[in-house]
Amino acid sequence: MNNEFAYKYVTDKDRALIVETQLKQLEGEHFSISIIEPSQLKEQQDHMVWKQRIIGIERMIKKLRQVQNELGLNNLTVVPEEE
Repeated sequence: MNNEFAYKYVTDKDRALIVETQLKQLEGEHFSISIIEPSQLKEQQDHMVWKQRIIGIERMIKKLRQVQNELGLNNLTVVPEEE
């Protein structure tokens, strides 16, 4: 990830939590969409749209995992703040 912006208030733990939260949301969306796959034979148009969404989500997940690895954020222990 090529980001030359200097963050003043966002720490490594903050970034790790942000990436982790986004990954969790995307994985949850992927799971929920995958369990309602339209019929390839009966609903071809719906299935094509569904497949494009799945592929898009998988690409975003892969990209975020890559960012997580590049920033060394996958080894940080993130404990969310109490509400």
